[in-house]
Amino acid sequence: MFKAEFIDEPDLVFGNSNEEKDPRIGIMYLGPYYYSSQDGPEPMRVKVGIVGDIQTIEKTKELLNLMHNELQSSDPNKWLHPDFPGYNKETKISSEFILADAWNSKLVSSEVNRITTIADVNERITSAVNLFKNGVSAIASEDDTPDVIICALPQQIEEFCGISINTRGAKRPKFTNAEKEKEKMRSEGQRFLDTFNEEELPIEEPYDKDYDFRNALKGKIMEYGIPIQLLKWSTLTGILEYDSFSNKATQDPASFAWNFTMGLYYKARGKPWRLAKLRQDTCYIGVSFYKNKLTPKENIETSMAQVFTHNGEGIVLRGTEVERDEFSFETHMTDSQAEKLIGDSIKRYTEKANRLPSRVVIHKTSQYSEGEINGIKKVVGNAYLDLVAIKRNHNYRFMRTGDYPILRGTMISLSDTSFLLFTNGYVPRIRTYEGHRIPVPLFIQHNGDSSQSELSKEILGLTKLNWNTTKFATQMPITLEFADKVGDILSELPEESVIKDHYRFYM
Repeated sequence: MFKAEFIDEPDLVFGNSNEEKDPRIGIMYLGPYYYSSQDGPEPMRVKVGIVGDIQTIEKTKELLNLMHNELQSSDPNKWLHPDFPGYNKETKISSEFILADAWNSKLVSSEVNRITTIADVNERITSAVNLFKNGVSAIASEDDTPDVIICALPQQIEEFCGISINTRGAKRPKFTNAEKEKEKMRSEGQRFLDTFNEEELPIEEPYDKDYDFRNALKGKIMEYGIPIQLLKWSTLTGILEYDSFSNKATQDPASFAWNFTMGLYYKARGKPWRLAKLRQDTCYIGVSFYKNKLTPKENIETSMAQVFTHNGEGIVLRGTEVERDEFSFETHMTDSQAEKLIGDSIKRYTEKANRLPSRVVIHKTSQYSEGEINGIKKVVGNAYLDLVAIKRNHNYRFMRTGDYPILRGTMISLSDTSFLLFTNGYVPRIRTYEGHRIPVPLFIQHNGDSSQSELSKEILGLTKLNWNTTKFATQMPITLEFADKVGDILSELPEESVIKDHYRFYM
């Protein structure tokens, strides 16, 4: 027999400290969250810049103007897909988009066309990235800068530099066997004739090579300190001409407007909502690893931490190179690496929260090694500590009577140290289950000071802090939800590159 428990759906806090479980319903009727010291939601004005050719700039303006007004949802389930109220000061959103020619940078058509003729796919992507980077740089050099910049991709850039048949082979770097062997010998301490007297050799400029347009652009523009939002030509035309498309491949305009406007609002330092009843004394850390695309080292990954305060403030930290075990294929930090990464994470949390945490919760998708545990405990000190390993698990299937699958929030204890948590499933609040297959639970293993119920409540709540979408919840907690995407951006950045630690630069 398994012990089962239902975890109530966590509440979110919106305007004037009112609570609601659904992000969209909360925004519509209560407005975005704001502090008690404020008169209302901020920012009241979101200054938007645009980089694109003449067509995409004009269509982006049309899109923003479209979202100024109410948009009816085409879905009959208004709980799941409510109408969009309009992004303006007259609705509970109480904010508006501000445009100005000084915040726009127009791409030259001949240069866009030239890029599409470049045969080498990596060189083509790099040229397109640098074209947009120069546009962002021009806007950032102005005395008055926008809060966020929309990079509106022309059709040619999307087709020849985005994810399509024309960019196959560009997603992974290709190193020769000789380069791999040389790097392996170098890691073992071997010296080479070409580097024996390397202090006398001229320093070679690194070759500028990119593998993914989105990741490379997000990384390269961080130095300018303005978050960007990518907008593809197919998305622009799909929304603006939605009624004329027989095959509705894109979201309907109302659903798109919910996600797009709240994403821009968050990137402009707004806080659409925050989680109610999340412990204020707790530092939440997600630890993950990513493969650095700029090195031929096949068994080396880089550690990364995503830190969150009780109000959802997100911080990204890049750690050190970590060796993956060639037999188990698992990546673990040494005790000193774990001590450094978690120590830096707690330091940044303390700077943001203005207090030392009395409790530290660490989420990871792999088991904790003895070295990692020892290193973590050195910096946590007397604070309560919970080490939580979280993975999706397809081996467990649970059913309930009735026409709908298991409830989101169902927690099933397997042992004193392991349990299942269904973060997807039937949601009474929206009267449906969003998925198309049987819900897959999270398999959670725990070593620490908190109960399984308390950890489940926190994990369930942290699935509702993804401001890049206004959907009811995600499956993974925010500490791990964006790990792959953040890692993909960092994987194309050299170590000396300027990186921002705030989450809005990665979304």
